Amino acid sequence: MNHQTYGQWLHYAKDELDEELRVQYENHLYSCDHCLELYVKAVEEADYPSLADSVGASFSDSVMKHIEKPKEVPREKAGGNIKKQTLMHYGVAAAMTVLLMSTGAFSQLVNIASTFAANEDRSIVNGFLQNTDSITEKIETTLEEENKDE
Repeated sequence: MNHQTYGQWLHYAKDELDEELRVQYENHLYSCDHCLELYVKAVEEADYPSLADSVGASFSDSVMKHIEKPKEVPREKAGGNIKKQTLMHYGVAAAMTVLLMSTGAFSQLVNIASTFAANEDRSIVNGFLQNTDSITEKIETTLEEENKDE
């Protein structure tokens, strides 16, 4: 069978052919990639007619008129606000540092950290691990005693 034209595939996609011819076209699609591409284009055309035909040419113009343009912030104001905010943040950070240093909060934090380091053996995690070790040792001794009795 020879290749079909785009127009013939368009008739096929619109279901305008008799059954025998449709079967021939379908069988040809299995072996011909060129006609398969034409068929896909024809199906798209049959299912989705051109939007330009269904929508007027002035459609995009009317939509664009209804869209609001975003308000532009002058660069001078935006840049000035960012600089002011940055300077204010640095000022607050410097004031907090001076305040904490003058009250001795930093030195107290160092003392607390060293106290925790000295009491590391008394930590909850270490106590839990030691209790776990003792429980497993008890289980092992119990199992060994049961094995000896048997």
